[in-house]
Amino acid sequence: MERLKWKLLGIVEDFYYYALGLPRFLFVWKDHNKISILNFFDNNVKKIPNKTAFIFEGKKISWQEADQQVNKYAGFLKSQNINKGDCFAILMDNSPDFLMVLLASFRIGSIAALINTTVSGEGLKHVINISNVKLITAGASHLEKLSTALEGSDLKNLPLFSIDDEQKVPENIKNLKSLSKKFNTFEPYQPIMKDVAAYIFTSGTTGLPKAALVDHAKLVKGSFAGHFLCFNFKKEDKLYMTLPLYHSTGLVLGWAASLRSGCTNIIKSKFSASDFWKDVEKYKANKFIYVGELCRYLMNMPASEHDKFNSITRISGNGLRPDIWKSFQERFNIKKIVEIYGATEAVGMTVNSAGRSGMIGRKRSDSSIIKCNKDDGSPILNNKGFCTKVSEGETGLYIQKISSSAKFQGYLDSQASNKKILQNVFAEGDHYFNTGDLITLHDNNWLSFADRVGDTYRWKSENVSTMEVAAILNNAIGVMDCNVYGVKIDSAEGKAGMAAMNVSDEFNFNSFTDHVNKNLNTFQRPYFLRLTKDMKTTGTFKHQKEDLKKQGFDPNLITDKLYFYQKDSYIEIDNNLFTRIHSGEERF
Repeated sequence: MERLKWKLLGIVEDFYYYALGLPRFLFVWKDHNKISILNFFDNNVKKIPNKTAFIFEGKKISWQEADQQVNKYAGFLKSQNINKGDCFAILMDNSPDFLMVLLASFRIGSIAALINTTVSGEGLKHVINISNVKLITAGASHLEKLSTALEGSDLKNLPLFSIDDEQKVPENIKNLKSLSKKFNTFEPYQPIMKDVAAYIFTSGTTGLPKAALVDHAKLVKGSFAGHFLCFNFKKEDKLYMTLPLYHSTGLVLGWAASLRSGCTNIIKSKFSASDFWKDVEKYKANKFIYVGELCRYLMNMPASEHDKFNSITRISGNGLRPDIWKSFQERFNIKKIVEIYGATEAVGMTVNSAGRSGMIGRKRSDSSIIKCNKDDGSPILNNKGFCTKVSEGETGLYIQKISSSAKFQGYLDSQASNKKILQNVFAEGDHYFNTGDLITLHDNNWLSFADRVGDTYRWKSENVSTMEVAAILNNAIGVMDCNVYGVKIDSAEGKAGMAAMNVSDEFNFNSFTDHVNKNLNTFQRPYFLRLTKDMKTTGTFKHQKEDLKKQGFDPNLITDKLYFYQKDSYIEIDNNLFTRIHSGEERF
């Protein structure tokens, strides 16, 4: 009965998707059509000029006021010789000014490089360098790290304009907002769909960030999905925006989608778990956009009798894990959760509008899941040299077909772009986008996220999914969050499991060990633990693993407490034990 229910809901979802999307694909979304999300913004300015567009730190900004400021920023950018096709950098925390500067860029046809505010040092220097920017706009709180990153390079001489955030702009730095006041006349440019609108950067979890090319078509199509398939925005809605706007989830699925309805955006400069529900109550927000770890942080807050009494009716986002999905929905009394799967550079997305717990949506004809080596994602070829699709219940590499209607724009780095394309997959000459993700195929083409390629590791001749182990460890008493990865041991083949964990006062090793033994196979067991208060994540809360893998379990490199699973208990690692493990004296 349950299978039939989800089958029927999936059919309804497919019908709705094609009924709304197909006419647009066939007749509207054409490369040279003059369509951008500016059209939606301008429509709101015209139809509801006095309605509130943004609420930020208690201050309301109407659509008309926003339009006036957008034009001032556009005039200022033109005065600085930023023209069609030129690029400038935006390094700001969330604010209405971030979005108004971005809209100003669209008004004059330039390209905005949306810089991740968590990036610093060589990473920050790298993203500015590869973007070939002509000037930088930056929040005052980011000036110091920007100066440090660019010190000693020619980039130091780029024109710099700053804006107040949690800090005030220093007197020796040009103030963007003040300077923009005298500019409001300029020659506007009407973007066409194929024009590049922005560079959005990958998280850099496996090396330096890459700049993904985002054209106006992707913004328009993404806003369509966010509006019609995810949120079903109404003019009266209030969207609480706490995800970073430099990332496509918050920017496109959230804000750009909300533009189509003219609803109000309540913008938070940075996510705060302690402020979250207070803000929701204060502003009567009824929708918010999430990433999975944001939901986990909210679940880790002390329970309250008021948890169920909030104004939220629908949320949408990605990465909400099965281990907390139902408990999160029940605790906060959320009627509708719409999980999506996608990536900035991907050529498609999936949407679980039906609300099936743990699923990312359903597979459609433009995507496939192929058999692969799960530790590195390399396709397993059949005797004809082509790929083979997985069967129901199996996990494989998720790929999306590249076509004239699903273009892969790639990155500024063409070599990086080429690495994401698989050729001759099922037939000579076909091309597919390699998502780099392992996806499980369920009944009636339902899909669930399994792991990232490279996060899965091999131990005792078995493939271990870090996501699966993390989901189980997160259910142990006192474990607030954990990051699972494999570490190399000199005396053993493969990689042994290790978990960096953030724990509460309730945590104790006896109950944790019991939980591990009852719920994990021996090959899945985390042999090493790292108890830390600082869980390293990206700006969108993705766990960073590369540095952790390199540090391994070496007490000389790590100040956190380290533990090793020995004889049914965890013992602290010192230099002597570290040496014995690598030499093989300690058996697994």
